[in-house]
Amino acid sequence: MKYKITVETGTLRGAGTDASISIKLTGKNGEKETSEFSLDKFFHNDFERGDTDTYNVSGDDVGDIVMITLKNSGFGFKSDWYIAKVIVEKETEFGNKRFEFPCYRWVVRDLVVFEGKALLPNSKDSCKAIAEQRKKEVNENREVFKWGTDPRYIKDLPGFMEAKDPQSLPKDVQFTDEATLSLFRVGLIDFQNLGLSHIYDIWDSWDSLEDFRQVITPVIPGGLPHAAEYWRDDVWFGSQFLNGSNPEVIRKCQKVPDNFPLKNEMVDKLLDRGYNLDKATKDGLIYLVDYKILEGVATMGKPDDKRYITPAMGLLYLRNNDDMVPIAIQLGQQPGPDTPIWTPQQDTEWDWIMAKLWLRCADTQYHQMITHLLRCHLMMEPTAVASWRNLSSVHPVWKLLYSHTKGIMAINTLGRNALIPEGGAADQVLSIGGGGHVALMQKYYRSVTFDSYDLDKDLTERGVKDLRKFHYKNDALLLWDAIKKFVAEIIDIYYKNDRDVQKDNEIQDWIRDLHDNGYKFGSNGVDKKVPQSLKKPEELIHFLTMVIFTCSCQHAAVNFSQLATYGFHPNSPTLMRQPPPTKRGEVDLSFIMSTLANKHQAGEMVTIVHGLTTIYPSEKFLGDYADNLFGDALAHAAMARFRAALDDITEKINKRNEGMVAPYTWLLPSNVPNSIAI
Repeated sequence: MKYKITVETGTLRGAGTDASISIKLTGKNGEKETSEFSLDKFFHNDFERGDTDTYNVSGDDVGDIVMITLKNSGFGFKSDWYIAKVIVEKETEFGNKRFEFPCYRWVVRDLVVFEGKALLPNSKDSCKAIAEQRKKEVNENREVFKWGTDPRYIKDLPGFMEAKDPQSLPKDVQFTDEATLSLFRVGLIDFQNLGLSHIYDIWDSWDSLEDFRQVITPVIPGGLPHAAEYWRDDVWFGSQFLNGSNPEVIRKCQKVPDNFPLKNEMVDKLLDRGYNLDKATKDGLIYLVDYKILEGVATMGKPDDKRYITPAMGLLYLRNNDDMVPIAIQLGQQPGPDTPIWTPQQDTEWDWIMAKLWLRCADTQYHQMITHLLRCHLMMEPTAVASWRNLSSVHPVWKLLYSHTKGIMAINTLGRNALIPEGGAADQVLSIGGGGHVALMQKYYRSVTFDSYDLDKDLTERGVKDLRKFHYKNDALLLWDAIKKFVAEIIDIYYKNDRDVQKDNEIQDWIRDLHDNGYKFGSNGVDKKVPQSLKKPEELIHFLTMVIFTCSCQHAAVNFSQLATYGFHPNSPTLMRQPPPTKRGEVDLSFIMSTLANKHQAGEMVTIVHGLTTIYPSEKFLGDYADNLFGDALAHAAMARFRAALDDITEKINKRNEGMVAPYTWLLPSNVPNSIAI
């Protein structure tokens, strides 16, 4: 039998190889295999990055080809080979028959690749060779992808991948861009790259609030963020809790908290439409941001580097024009003479500015450690680990999740090595650095459940679904619905009924591994509401929707907005160097400047968020399945419909953004990477 073998080498850095490559074909009929074919041409440099090579070979007829085995001799410098796909064509009496093997994996030694059609373990289209190989693949992966055992991160945190450092991870889940490895290790060269070397060793306070503009140099894309112009404005301030980097805290206030004893006469002149506080609360126009979770969390306490935080509370009012504005702030959970309620109606401009700075600083700690690091990065990592441990690469859910979980183990391993350990980046730039940052995540994890990942449910419970200028919410719901529909279409191709889900041993092992090892109960025994088994396709669709939305859209919203939020330090301070004020009329510019970050600290934070918001060339965005592992026509059709839905969403967002001073662009599909890779 004559075979035409077309090999497409990928385009990642270092994808090509000079090693010797061979291939073996496995057929469905009679479980036949060919001998190994050497893929080599005389006087030709095979397998160069981005190249396509074709080989004509002859061997036994194995019938329909269901698997190929690629072997890498390992010869030569950097012999690892990144293969995109292989196409095998064979001559038959009815013409050529084509078999496609999408891969997008590294071949370090041997790699078995299934034909592109996704199959459930008990599919009628399976065969003995496929069944045996998928079991072998899963067993081998379980020896490589092990749950982490680092004692610093086992208690009250999600499961994670066992790895000493990013370079020790399996090749397929390492960084695709080596520059990412230095992300959290900020040194002089990083300051130099941004034109900030002149403040690297300067630990003095800035002279004025406007001086923080100097941290945004011409090298930084996008220039000075809008926050530098509008941060003092109360309308801008209120919008930060809706459309800034942390849209997860604000909620409707059905009753002013007892420990926030705000009186009507303290704010009555701030409310339009003739409202008083009681009527505004009753009519659902008062909103609350409450950082009670910060209570008791330790802050950096070195003798020469003391920092502070407060479990602040803020009340906001929804104006008739749908602007959200702050009306009162309390810098603590226990009211009293030393914890006054600050309002723009009764306090000086400096007092009110200082109160707002403290509330934003509390929000920063929450955003960095909970909204971003824990809820996106750490809570999604188990889905990737469990997929490699339990799903064979021919499984439709493995194929679906591959694009959305691709980089998370690498970036999280780096984070455990350089962001959150003692002396890491969090220690350098946050008030709660020095150990409080990890304790805060543990405190939150003890009570979190996956109910909070159901976007519609969460927005409804917080009472914020009807806010017209909540652009994050508006865009997120559009994307949530599109993702859910896409996931449902993919799942419906393979699971025809409840029994198909219940009899799928791989998907049942996957969800059980997540329940038992990925999302263990915290020390207070709260069930994370990850099921031990799946009974219906709808349950699988819902869980996958939460995972894909979080890995793509939610992470994009809370990560890539960071330079806009933190690029101008007074907009959302990352640390405070003085205790909060306790008396009215004592705050002035000098007090504020001695409280906010010094020159080096401000420069370091901008350097870090600049790195975190960098898009690398290998990034793929929502709807881009160029690295598509599905060989099924029905799956391709579902992807096409998904892309069309994203195009419609793009048009709606762009139309809404017309004329806006600060357009909300973080959830434009073209700005949403498929996965958490940075």
